[in-house]
Amino acid sequence: MMGMKMKKSDIAIMVITILIASVLFYRAGYVPPKVIEEEPIEKQIPQENLTVQKPPEPPSSFIIPSRRTLTSIDEGCHYKSILINREWWYFSAIFNDSSELDGWGVMISFNHMAYGDLFGQFKPDLLTVVLYDDSGNVYGGMKNDFRGTLKATTPGVDVKFENSWAEGEYPRWHVHAETRDVGYTEHTVVIDLDFFAHALPIWTFNTRLFNESKSKFASYVILGCEVSGQVTIDGKTYSVGGTGFHGHSWSPIYLRKFLIGGWDWMQVRLSNGWVLYISKFYPSSKVVASINPFGALIISTGGDSVTEFKIFDLEPKTSEKIFLFTKFPTRFYLSAKKTHNVLLERIDLTMSLDIKTISTYQKVWKFPTYVGFKVGKCAVNGSISWLDGGQRISVDLDGEGNVWITRMLP
Repeated sequence: MMGMKMKKSDIAIMVITILIASVLFYRAGYVPPKVIEEEPIEKQIPQENLTVQKPPEPPSSFIIPSRRTLTSIDEGCHYKSILINREWWYFSAIFNDSSELDGWGVMISFNHMAYGDLFGQFKPDLLTVVLYDDSGNVYGGMKNDFRGTLKATTPGVDVKFENSWAEGEYPRWHVHAETRDVGYTEHTVVIDLDFFAHALPIWTFNTRLFNESKSKFASYVILGCEVSGQVTIDGKTYSVGGTGFHGHSWSPIYLRKFLIGGWDWMQVRLSNGWVLYISKFYPSSKVVASINPFGALIISTGGDSVTEFKIFDLEPKTSEKIFLFTKFPTRFYLSAKKTHNVLLERIDLTMSLDIKTISTYQKVWKFPTYVGFKVGKCAVNGSISWLDGGQRISVDLDGEGNVWITRMLP
């Protein structure tokens, strides 16, 4: 009965029964044996393998946040404003060793020019589609056409010239370009590329601290984009990939041709993984000689850290004549120096580069226009050094990239 106490003999019989049942279940495999976890043996790793040497990087520059922001309005069309009469969108890339066209490069640019930029032409809309290798072979070219051939909208990049077009918003864009749109008929080349930005944009110049899209004179660039896609040459399709750059700029109606004598743009992929952007504008010979050229020199070592020089020299070393007293440089020497960082710490940052053009396409409009463009590939080598904790650090630099050279007479 429930209320009765169990006898000692009954308890003993119950315990024995449980023990026997446990043994039977254990032997039958129903009760797993207790697993004794042993202490893990700590693997001895040689001390020298624990230290990973991080490649040295030059001192980064302080960039205000507004220079690293971009809206879809910024990316869109500005030339429909009454004060803006010149606007460019360009995409460039150097293909790497994962590409079937290793070492090749491409420059695609959609340009809404001012009427006076190509004086006497009356065709201010311009398209550039140039594909080039490192052996001197160039496919494509440059074509200017009547106003309205180039069409663009807002927001985002949405620009078209005949059958060639580009569209997208940060951080993704797609570019489709055909060499027949620039009048090139020797080979049939069709280019389809996807650009993906891993880094923030950077405004190289503008006229407003905030809301840069309302600037009358502005330019931004996105460095080190991941590029993938395909290039079709005479019906044969090649898979390509590499490092790319995307830029967008516009300028006002009162910036006239007689003020500018030309400019040089270079976008370089260095062999150590860094990327380099060079932009240099030159005043016209009729402008007071004391006005210094202005531009931007930016180094990105990956991510959003950049090193920027505002003052640097880009000197032509060898040149070839294109018209009158005007020449296309074929080789440059770049030198830059910065003594202190934003915290007034001494860094003695110096850089020197030798830059040589390799495979280029040239377009020259002579009388009465006197404007010339040279677009193609360049090779660079040199070095950069700086002070870190009182120690001098030096890094050798070499790589290849794209070059755009413009020269004009006022």
